[in-house]
Amino acid sequence: MRRRHSLLIVILLILSLSVSGCLVTGSTKVNKESFKKSKKYALVTIFSGKEFFAERGMLDAFKDVDEIKGANTQPILDKLVPSVRTKLAKTGYFHSMPMKRIVNSKAYKDMAEDEKSMKIAFMKVDYNVGRGYKYFKDMEKLKKLASDLGVDGVIIVGFEFHVTESSWVIGFVGKKKYYATCVASVTAVDKDGNVVWKDATQKAAESADKKNMVLVELNLRTRNLEKLHPSAVKVGEHAIDVLVERLHDTMEGKKTSAFQVMRDKKSKEATKTDK
Repeated sequence: MRRRHSLLIVILLILSLSVSGCLVTGSTKVNKESFKKSKKYALVTIFSGKEFFAERGMLDAFKDVDEIKGANTQPILDKLVPSVRTKLAKTGYFHSMPMKRIVNSKAYKDMAEDEKSMKIAFMKVDYNVGRGYKYFKDMEKLKKLASDLGVDGVIIVGFEFHVTESSWVIGFVGKKKYYATCVASVTAVDKDGNVVWKDATQKAAESADKKNMVLVELNLRTRNLEKLHPSAVKVGEHAIDVLVERLHDTMEGKKTSAFQVMRDKKSKEATKTDK
């Protein structure tokens, strides 16, 4: 089981094409004609992978996510929801339909949500959904939602959180640092079923949980991941800022890089937390 979780992390990293501290996403894909101040969009789904992926201790290898302290990302996601709504509403390129109008609408209530899981290779990845929202990924459902809600398009935002490590050793002793890292993605679909905005980014937090180590040690317990929740929230907020900034640059005719650095000056400032 421990090998299974380690393999899952590797697969997720490969899928996000994370290479040497960079994420290879391609440039931001935007249909400029679809984004004007007169356009209306509805944010219909905010989700994240259920597990805060980290190396599991041997005694936790067979435990459910909810049995490991801080491993469930629901508290992180719920704290991110208001920021995601606010940041997208302030882009200036579309009018954002209020959340209450979306979730209380007959169209939203009547639409059956998709299964909150996905198979990757031979494994199943479960998802959390932001409080008040449903999980939608099916393109036909997104297309119908846009039409039934009376908007020009709908937006879904996704997150994946994991822990990255850095360490140094002198002789037989050393120190490890653990950082919260976030992959964030955004997809907008218009009422004709066309993808009109698609982008992703990966950012690593500056703040870290630390521990002393010896050259040979047994990893019996998983780290207390709750310590990394504050920085996970901050790095998630920063990732959304990056996606909005890339949308702005594209709309202004600037090219966005296909290679994104995980930790830069802006991310360091944005993700500092009190110890």
